[in-house]
Amino acid sequence: MKSNAKTRNQLIALAMLGAAALWASGASAAEIVLKTGTSWNDKFPMQAMLHDVLKPMLEKYSGGKMTTEIHMAKSLCSEKTCVEQVKLGQIDIGTASVSNYGGFHKTYEVLTLPYIFKDDASAQKVLDGFLFDLLNKISVEKDKMKILAVVPFLGFRQLETNVGEIRTPKDLKGVKIRVTKSPLDGALLRAWGAVSTPVAWAETYDAVQQKVVRGLYIQKPVHAMMKFHEVSPNVTLTGGAWTPMVIFMDGKRFNALPKWAQEAVDKAAADLRAKAFEIDRSYAEKLGSGNVAKVKYYQPSEAEMTEWRKASTRAWLVGKKLNLYDAALARRILDAQSGLGEFKKALTEIGAL
Repeated sequence: MKSNAKTRNQLIALAMLGAAALWASGASAAEIVLKTGTSWNDKFPMQAMLHDVLKPMLEKYSGGKMTTEIHMAKSLCSEKTCVEQVKLGQIDIGTASVSNYGGFHKTYEVLTLPYIFKDDASAQKVLDGFLFDLLNKISVEKDKMKILAVVPFLGFRQLETNVGEIRTPKDLKGVKIRVTKSPLDGALLRAWGAVSTPVAWAETYDAVQQKVVRGLYIQKPVHAMMKFHEVSPNVTLTGGAWTPMVIFMDGKRFNALPKWAQEAVDKAAADLRAKAFEIDRSYAEKLGSGNVAKVKYYQPSEAEMTEWRKASTRAWLVGKKLNLYDAALARRILDAQSGLGEFKKALTEIGAL
């Protein structure tokens, strides 16, 4: 009898310890745990978007019956594998840049066209106005993907060089600039007159330092935090290429969720979209504050910006040839913004719209 009582007490103690461990991990009340993977670490805005918005809002709207298990910094999937793993059902939610997502689904490539958005505020306004819902509808019907959010990633790219001040595309003629493997990335730099030179990201600093290439085209915060001011101290605020990220689920996985869980996902995703731009601006300001005193910034005049935009139209023709965008949709996006009349005229004249 004493032996049985002792065994029973030990089992109860073990059960209590197990329950306490589950409670501490936040998993005890959750009926559904969505496994989420991203390549970004906690230095970037994706950390706050997932941990501070998506996770708590899922728990709130599901009454604690749903949560997400977030795996950062390529611990579950990389930038190039998250889409594939979501499609295979290995993870529930993934993130990817539009350029990497485009290797599987072209729906969002229109967002990467040069100057498709005049500025960050315009991107937010148009996405909130009609564009997100339309693109997500296309994704669900055509790609069988449920898009939770399209979010910015540290703003627009800018032109950084070590050849002195660059004011207009004429100053960039013949200058070797590092580009990614994205066809639009290379097309834009060539349209501006540069010699586009693909260089792996890990080799870029050395390539610029050794003047194998004379500059690169990245966001200001990345330029600051990666200390590129040491090798490319001249920055021309051209803007042009917006760098969105997508957060997504497989359509079948979403549809397999019970109704209450689908509603929780939709509400949490809406909150994420509402807060994403504010989060991104906060991170961009913080990450971009370093080393700015050592950088020579040049802000083109409006007349000079017209030259940058007009030259970029040739990159649109590359996108059109590759069937990366629907001309009617691109025009609708431009029409939703003010002050782009000359740009639209230039695009129309060369047959890009």
